[in-house]
Amino acid sequence: MTTLPIALSLALTSASASAEDATPIAADFKMKRCVNMGNALEAPNGAPWGRNYAKEDYQRIAAAGFDTVRIPVRWSDYTGPAPDFRIHPDFAELVDSNVKWALTSGLNVVLNIHHFEEIMEQPAAQKDRYRAIWDQISLRYSKLPGNVWFETLNEPHKNLKGAEMRQLQAMALQLIRRDNPDRIVILGGEEWSGINSLATNLASDDPNLVYTFHYYDPFNFTHQQATWLGDDMPKGKRGWGSSEDKAELARAVETATAFREAVKRPVFLGEFGVNSPVDNTERVKWAGAVKTAMEAADVPWCLWAYGNTFALYTDENGWDEDMLAALTKE
Repeated sequence: MTTLPIALSLALTSASASAEDATPIAADFKMKRCVNMGNALEAPNGAPWGRNYAKEDYQRIAAAGFDTVRIPVRWSDYTGPAPDFRIHPDFAELVDSNVKWALTSGLNVVLNIHHFEEIMEQPAAQKDRYRAIWDQISLRYSKLPGNVWFETLNEPHKNLKGAEMRQLQAMALQLIRRDNPDRIVILGGEEWSGINSLATNLASDDPNLVYTFHYYDPFNFTHQQATWLGDDMPKGKRGWGSSEDKAELARAVETATAFREAVKRPVFLGEFGVNSPVDNTERVKWAGAVKTAMEAADVPWCLWAYGNTFALYTDENGWDEDMLAALTKE
């Protein structure tokens, strides 16, 4: 299995395109519209960011016209000591329940490792824990149907980048393939998996790889009043829709589609959204524009998020009907 940086392997990929044409590429990756189950299972241990989800949430999502959920999970906060780093069984069972509810509702599932903050600071020191987590996840879910997909790590950043990031991607892929030879595996690049870091990913001849990027541009629009950012919170107030804003979105779509063509693998938008306190008319306008642009280019997408922060649905108010309409209209 080749494991070259994508930026260095496009010529190889292009040269082998004719051979790949005869091989089914990510045939099980049937996604169009997705929503993230945000700020629940990826919250810190003992410090919930919002309510946990229930069977009814997944049923509601499917009925609204979504085909996929992405379930972010902070496994790293629920591991025991070295060398086994055993995932706490109660937490694992909670994840199991969410996956089961999604599947019985007819939804595809993206299951990831989310908010593994320690590995971003000290990649080498956390390598064994990362390996142990994927070793357990891979085996635990190996008997599930092919529409459960594994995303190796959410938003690599800080010190996790370059060759070290790709080595971890390769290690996770190898572990997963031991128990899941054909399951879709999703990779996201360095610097928070932004649109311009797609080419930093691992390249491989594995036919069941999919690449992901996140899109929160312009940041000073989407993250207005994001108090958790502290001093990095955007200053001032702005809307969206200028010619410059629209050109930025068009460039992002061009980048995604050009990359997809170069590597001959699917690419999907794994996160996009606007902070809830921003004027909802502006939020809906931006999200609708992103959705329309991505669908026109046949790029599947996954909104952040169903509930809690950036919420599409709340128990108090139900669906944000304007946002839902912008996302699900044909």
